[in-house]
Amino acid sequence: MGKRRLPPLRSKKNSQQKRRMPPLYTAAARPPQECWSIRERVNFRIAIGRFGQDWPRVAQFISTKSTGQICVYAEEYFLKRHT
Repeated sequence: MGKRRLPPLRSKKNSQQKRRMPPLYTAAARPPQECWSIRERVNFRIAIGRFGQDWPRVAQFISTKSTGQICVYAEEYFLKRHT
């Protein structure tokens, strides 16, 4: 009969390193980003179709952007659309 091998013991150093890792952000909890992703642009069009120019509701629909970012993007969007 051969000897059974036991799994290696975890060192305290490895478990402490895992605890120090920053938390992962979900889409709702992520801080607002400057660049707009394709998904955010599509969601913007869907949101203005549903909510019109109610920017707080549009920002709630696009949870990764603040109301101010929505307003700036909307202004640029409508300027490009009408020129």
